[in-house]
Amino acid sequence: MFDFNLIDSRTSLGESGFYLFKSDEIVFLDLANPTILFYSLKHNTLSKQKINLPKPLGNIYPKNDGNFYISCFNGLYNYNRKSKNITKIIDIRKQEELKDISYNDGTITKNKIWIGTCHIKETKDLGYFGFLTKNNFNIIDRKFKVSNGPAINEKTNKLYFSDSFNSKLYKYNLNNYKRETILKIKKQDGFPDGIALDTENGLWVAHWAGAKVSRINLKNNKIDFSINLPALNVTSVTFFGSKMNYLFITSAKIGTSSKQLKKYPYSGSSFIIKTDYQGLKIPYTSIKF
Repeated sequence: MFDFNLIDSRTSLGESGFYLFKSDEIVFLDLANPTILFYSLKHNTLSKQKINLPKPLGNIYPKNDGNFYISCFNGLYNYNRKSKNITKIIDIRKQEELKDISYNDGTITKNKIWIGTCHIKETKDLGYFGFLTKNNFNIIDRKFKVSNGPAINEKTNKLYFSDSFNSKLYKYNLNNYKRETILKIKKQDGFPDGIALDTENGLWVAHWAGAKVSRINLKNNKIDFSINLPALNVTSVTFFGSKMNYLFITSAKIGTSSKQLKKYPYSGSSFIIKTDYQGLKIPYTSIKF
């Protein structure tokens, strides 16, 4: 049903894909081996830049000025693409959280940077997520081992979120932050990781330990179809292209045994798939600190 193009990204823990529509590139991270990667869609070339930040990395946020915010274990940093300079901006964690909490997934909306956190050992429900404005961090929900997503539709004022360790996907009403469970992923299908929205009430989900990406129909909260991939731990999905109808998918090699690698030989690679859907475009952030 779907063919894919393979990108030999060789990431230990590929994550956090964002479409840089100004330059027609994809930017993503290797969280476990701190690296920023750029894939040029015009030239079909991949470039990597190792960055001196404490692992694990969390997320990358493109800025309007062509640079980036990058989160990692101990805070949010500014990364200058040209000079490669990295400067610390802020740490939203409280003093008592510094040893146990790390930054994880996130996204961007107008005037907000969305940040998720996780328990560093992923065994305690200490993670939370919320949004950062220029002056404040506001928590939306908490008590997660790992927070993944979110994906946000600003027109409908709805936020979608992956509670990975509980295998659940949630919908939040951003008017009152009321939470609703929309789907629980079956054990044999792995765990929900990164997510993305299309314009036809579809939520696309990467399956960690599930070797696939699925589309959830948000009209009935059921899976329409899945796309199998030759990578066991699929980590993030993002739409791109002039029509926003292509998916860029990242994966991880970490957590894959030698036996599993024989079955999933492209674990750690990235994939491009053409779809029949148009994704919601994620903006650059204009927030300055």
